[in-house]
Amino acid sequence: MKKNITYLIIVNLFVACLLVWIGFDRIRDFKSYHDAIAKESTLSASSLVEGFIAERNRQVTLFARNNIQLIKDFILTPSADGSYLKLQRQILSYFPNYFAFNVVDKSGELARDDFDGFIGELCVSDLLDFRKRGSHLARIHPNDIAYHFDVLAPLAAELDQAVLLISFHANVMGKLLKSSETAEHQLMLIYQGASNLIEVTADGSRINWERDDYRLSKEEKSRILYEHPVAGTVWTVVDFHTPELFSGFIKIVVSESLVIMVIFIFITLMMFIQINREEKLRKQAERYKDDFLSVVSHELRTPITSIKGSLGLINNGVTGDLSPEVEQLLKIAKNNSERLALLIDDLLDLQKIEAGKMDFKFRNEDLIELVQQSITNNLGYADKFNASFELKKSVDSVSVIVDAVRIEQALSNLLSNAIKYGATNDNIEVLVELIGSIVRVSVKDHGEGIPDSFQDRVFQKFAQHDTSTTRETAGTGLGLSIVKKIIENHNGEISFETAEGVGTTFYFDLPVH
Repeated sequence: MKKNITYLIIVNLFVACLLVWIGFDRIRDFKSYHDAIAKESTLSASSLVEGFIAERNRQVTLFARNNIQLIKDFILTPSADGSYLKLQRQILSYFPNYFAFNVVDKSGELARDDFDGFIGELCVSDLLDFRKRGSHLARIHPNDIAYHFDVLAPLAAELDQAVLLISFHANVMGKLLKSSETAEHQLMLIYQGASNLIEVTADGSRINWERDDYRLSKEEKSRILYEHPVAGTVWTVVDFHTPELFSGFIKIVVSESLVIMVIFIFITLMMFIQINREEKLRKQAERYKDDFLSVVSHELRTPITSIKGSLGLINNGVTGDLSPEVEQLLKIAKNNSERLALLIDDLLDLQKIEAGKMDFKFRNEDLIELVQQSITNNLGYADKFNASFELKKSVDSVSVIVDAVRIEQALSNLLSNAIKYGATNDNIEVLVELIGSIVRVSVKDHGEGIPDSFQDRVFQKFAQHDTSTTRETAGTGLGLSIVKKIIENHNGEISFETAEGVGTTFYFDLPVH
């Protein structure tokens, strides 16, 4: 029962460990999957924004080259509405959704004052920086009217250091991010050089968000999965996972694992209850069997003893002379009654040993003498099969603490088995040898050996295998089981070696006193 409980506990622990391992593996795969999504989305968005800015730069530069005369007229007469409106209409035809435009002349001044506030300080700063360096990095310019970014183009050589500025609404960047954004992820353009300032989200420029601080919070930084800079700009595309993405999945994994574990525990409990019920029934059946064997054995012993005695008296001529036919029948009856008496004795011995009620009277004995006595006691039985014994010993005397009667019983069983199952006219070899702190007694026959199919049942109760069809090899099938229990009660071990067609050697080891 304890073994079954231990087995069920081990199985449950194994399943629990397996579920934990699978859970961690699922979470790791989920994380890897979303890392890959974040990388792909970020690179895609970065490429789109970079391409868009590059295309806007190309278009504005091309516009400036194709409309140089209009730009000259505007620079020469900036306050004249005619030149301003002409240039405005031309820009509108090229860029329908532009936000504002202006030109910085060679002196570094705006060609037309921006009374409407479209051109802010950042725009002017970018213009002046562009005149010095010939390039600039796109960035978002805050404005009360609209957040925007500037595209700058140098003018022809005759307009030395003059620069055309056209501004575009920043919300267009949000559309590019939205096209690359995936579920449970969020893309942003971040200006890392300005303390991780949020420039654009998938909803457009940051003005579309309502928050006190547009710099990334510590919590937002912890949700970054991947980031990639956008060439030609100050921006870095950053992919964030939503706050509940991983925690929600972990909850799902944990809840599913718990459900599976609860179901498995329930099944295990049902199995435990069934095993417990079966174990009780088995023990009850074992008890009934033992009780039955005990009653039968005790009830049969007295009449069998009486029958054996009566048959012996008749066989000895107490009742008069017997005819050969009657004498043969009486001999058969006597042999069978002796066999039945042996079976009863074996049953009683086995029952006592298994119940722990067999008394063992341990004394200091000479094992060599016990072996010799057992050989002597079995000579008569050996004569029936024309068998003989040969005792070999590595020592003349060896002291052991044993119950002499029980050890002789075990030896007699091994010797009688060797006689029955040995070869015709077999010479049974009995060897006593010291091996370290133990003494080994071996009984070797030269019979047919034990088949492989029977070897694992040799010491089981009622197990028998008759290799001969001509000998009286019938027995109780309990002898070797009793021998094993006797040896084990002496803190010893018993085993055998066999080879079909060669023979079998049974041996047991006992501790030396």
